[in-house]
Amino acid sequence: MAESIRVEGLRELARRIAQFPRKIQRRALYSALHRGGVPIRDEARRLAPVLMIPDARRRAGTLARAIRTMSRRPHGRFAAAVGVGVRRLSRAQMRKFKKGAGKSGAANPDDPFYWRFVEFGTSKMGARPFLRPAFESRKFAAAFAAREGLREALEEAVARLGRQGFKARLNVRLEAFLGL
Repeated sequence: MAESIRVEGLRELARRIAQFPRKIQRRALYSALHRGGVPIRDEARRLAPVLMIPDARRRAGTLARAIRTMSRRPHGRFAAAVGVGVRRLSRAQMRKFKKGAGKSGAANPDDPFYWRFVEFGTSKMGARPFLRPAFESRKFAAAFAAREGLREALEEAVARLGRQGFKARLNVRLEAFLGL
C-alpha cells in the first residue's frame, strides 16, 4: 500500500545525468531523494503517538525515534528509491536484549514492532495513523526538497568534475526544468 508522487518531464534531465559517472549519478539521486523524505519523516515523528501511561514493556518515544528515511531497492525502471518508515531493530540490538533479559521481540522496550497496529488499528483498537497523514500533508514540500537536493547534488558533481562548459549548459537546462 505504498503511496508515491509521480514527476513528469524528466527525460531531458535524465539524459544530462547520464553524462555523469555512474557513482556520481547514484550519489546525487539518493542524496536528493533522502532530502525529499525529510519533511515527511519529521511530520510523521511529530504525529506519532507517544506513550502517556508508564509501562515496563515500552519506552515513551520509541515509535517516533524509529521513523527513518531508508534506501529501498528500486523496482522496475527506477534508478533510485527512498522510503519513509519505521526501522526495525538490528540483529545486534535484538541479541543484546536477548542476552540480558532472556527474551526478545514484544518484551523489548526498544522494539517498535507494534507500529502497524497503531497505524492501521486492530479488531480491538482503532487506527491512529501517523505515516499516511504525514505523507498527505507534506508530499509537495518533499517534492520541492528533492528537487532542490538534486539541483545542489548536480551542481556539486559538476564542480567536482570541473567541466565548466558542461556546467553552464546544465544550469540553463536545470533552471528551465525546475522553474527557477
